[in-house]
Amino acid sequence: MLDRRSRHLILQFALKDFKTRYTHSLLGYAWSVVNPLIFTMLYYLVFSRFMRFNVVNYPCYLLLGIALWSFFSEGSANGVAALLGRANIIAKVAMPRHVVVLAAVLNALITFVITLAIFGGMLWWTGTPVGWPLVTLPLFVVDLVVMTLAVGLLLSPLHVRFRDVGYLWGIALQILFWLTPIIYHETAIPVRWRWLITYNPMARLVLYSRQVVIYAQWPDWWGVMKTTVAIVAFLAVGWTTFSRLQARVAEYL
Repeated sequence: MLDRRSRHLILQFALKDFKTRYTHSLLGYAWSVVNPLIFTMLYYLVFSRFMRFNVVNYPCYLLLGIALWSFFSEGSANGVAALLGRANIIAKVAMPRHVVVLAAVLNALITFVITLAIFGGMLWWTGTPVGWPLVTLPLFVVDLVVMTLAVGLLLSPLHVRFRDVGYLWGIALQILFWLTPIIYHETAIPVRWRWLITYNPMARLVLYSRQVVIYAQWPDWWGVMKTTVAIVAFLAVGWTTFSRLQARVAEYL
């Protein structure tokens, strides 16, 4: 459990990073909204007008996918780089080192919440009806946060020792983006390759979230349980790895 001091540090680090990111920019905090909207409009024009993806309620389908992916991408990348980014503080101040990873994920979560608010406005604008399945969305958001944190905990101490890890994770994110049905429908994947979705927790979370929010359908609970168990197991691996390697972090900073 996190003590009061750790919770305070996490919040302060996250808020400071969020404010610093938009300092000296003309649009300020509006960039947290503009960025996903620009990509949504770009992908919408390309894949609904030029390549003709036939997906029901594609604007909402696309924006929700981009919102979920943007959080995972930003949160995990920030988490991986968190220890190096706070090297000057870690070397001087005695504090739990996992705090900086948690703060990096919380920073991305702030932007994610803002994007979800914009997505809610798009649901209203498109007249998309919502139903009771919507109440399960927080479960998938929690799973997403846990998975993002697991990546940060697993890779951040390795990134301190081997600086290539950050670059490799950036490449992995680009590959994973196209292996996850963010801009296309899962039925576009040939049957023999659909196991890539079955064993891709990010893809499962995106599919379940769209199912309960946009199409007002209850998810496959057996599939949800398997996805959650896999993510919790991944967190356990990440936490164990971080706990074992954090003692030597100071040697490589």
